[in-house]
Amino acid sequence: MANFKHITVIVQGPVQTLKGREQEAGITQKCLASVRQHLPDAKIILSTWPNQHLSGLDFDELVISEDPGPNIRSFHRDGSPAYFNNNRQIVSTLAGLRLASTSYAIKLRSDNLLTGNQFVSIQNRYSHRCESQKIFRERVVVSNVFTRKYAKGFKVAFHLSDFFYYGLTNDLLAIWDLDLFNDVTPDQATHAYRLAHGFAIDCTQMFWLETLKKFGDDINLDGLLDNNPTKLKKSDIYYANNLVIASPEELGLSLGQKFSGPARIARQKGKCAQWQLYDWQKVYREYCDPLFEPDATLLQRLTLHIARLIYVYPTRIETLLKIIRRRTKTLGR
Repeated sequence: MANFKHITVIVQGPVQTLKGREQEAGITQKCLASVRQHLPDAKIILSTWPNQHLSGLDFDELVISEDPGPNIRSFHRDGSPAYFNNNRQIVSTLAGLRLASTSYAIKLRSDNLLTGNQFVSIQNRYSHRCESQKIFRERVVVSNVFTRKYAKGFKVAFHLSDFFYYGLTNDLLAIWDLDLFNDVTPDQATHAYRLAHGFAIDCTQMFWLETLKKFGDDINLDGLLDNNPTKLKKSDIYYANNLVIASPEELGLSLGQKFSGPARIARQKGKCAQWQLYDWQKVYREYCDPLFEPDATLLQRLTLHIARLIYVYPTRIETLLKIIRRRTKTLGR
């Protein structure tokens, strides 16, 4: 059996249901048990909040952080603020990573679990990189769930999932050592809404862009659908040279009940809009290794293309109509 003592797993988040966030019963116990099963000898750091019930949880080290509370990124139509857990994710992830003493680390949500350890071999498979585009010492492996290639029918840039990360501890620290986000004001939210035609920048885009700023690339997106060709290309180049993007099944990851079954992201319509390993392998070949041949069979490629023809591209018409209506409404004021 392989030994994984060089890995620390940061299990971050609440360990039971909190107000506004339902948890699958016993999911954190399942999460921790899955790490013991699939990563024997790995160290587990549980990074959570005060007043959590910790009895029966199997971890090696515990870090309790003061809850920064939710942050405001937008407002509902009735003027009430829309709350997000961006700052909570930064605090709990960073607190755990700062305690890690091993060379490699994993960021794992407390409501996800492992089904294998394929992410370890995947991280080592793609050796070619363009030196001028490297920002991490080694590749970081991420899940494709919420790593969107398309949104609202259009290609999107820098839309990187925040669910699962595996790589060198210092590389994960480079990603997650972020300043907390300030609450936006109603005026700021209104300006951003109009600039983005109602489709504001996604939380996952926001995290990744803040990381890239630390490496000297201050990229701005005018909303979720800012698909400027230069920005799309730059997004692909960063993905190709610094990451590996694969599905939970290919990684050995389960997202639990919340993101499976009838969940929108688990349906074919949601899945085919995400980056697939085949999509990532294509940009790896284009920007890193021109001799590399993607693994996907002809049938798999055709199936993906047909799914996007059915579920992704037709939604462009609906999106364009929404943008036209919003522009008309704004001009009429």
